[in-house]
Amino acid sequence: MTAKRSPLALLILLFIALFIPLLLFIPRADDQQDAWASVPERLPHTDHSSLMTEPLSSGQDVTKKCLECHEDAAGQVMQTAHWTWTSPPVLLPGRAQPVVLGKKYAVNNFCIGIQSNWPACTSCHAGYGWVDATFDFSISENIDCLVCHDRSGQYIKTNGGLPAADADLLAAAKSVGEPTRENCGGCHFKGGGGDAVKHGDLDGSLYYPTERIDVHMGKHNFSCTDCHQS
Repeated sequence: MTAKRSPLALLILLFIALFIPLLLFIPRADDQQDAWASVPERLPHTDHSSLMTEPLSSGQDVTKKCLECHEDAAGQVMQTAHWTWTSPPVLLPGRAQPVVLGKKYAVNNFCIGIQSNWPACTSCHAGYGWVDATFDFSISENIDCLVCHDRSGQYIKTNGGLPAADADLLAAAKSVGEPTRENCGGCHFKGGGGDAVKHGDLDGSLYYPTERIDVHMGKHNFSCTDCHQS
């Protein structure tokens, strides 16, 4: 016959089975790492309010002014997916030759493709004037510097990526700085025409999230670009 275990012995076994394994997963103080030690150091900011003084009548005027000092910026931006909306060529099953993917060509969520509503889709392009297939990606002044660097809070893009008619371009140019969550979220949180419409995990709650929603930004106060480098 099997000997009966006492209630105390059963409780001890239950404690061992449930709680001892948990101790293995409790982080120790010496295991904690500084989250900021794993991201690139932020560059010092230059106040542009005294550098931008001339009237600016178009987005292209702003870009030309930016490129007077940031001479290499246009070439750098033109290599990114924010500008090309394409990927490097990749090999796909069933294809003999590498294929270029990206938002410019892909079936893109329920939005289908940009050709069906070019000007509205390209309101989130980091450039000015892409309304059809004739857009020239080699013209540097068509790069939109403000969409990523404006901190005035009043700069808005419209169809074809053009600035809203009432946008104060000089105020926006004076305000520029490192991209904030507001800059990134203006397009990435509102893809498809509204908050969280296209991306269920990207929405306005990430502007000022709690730690439960996003530990990187809610607990450590990261910006998007601390990790997502373009």
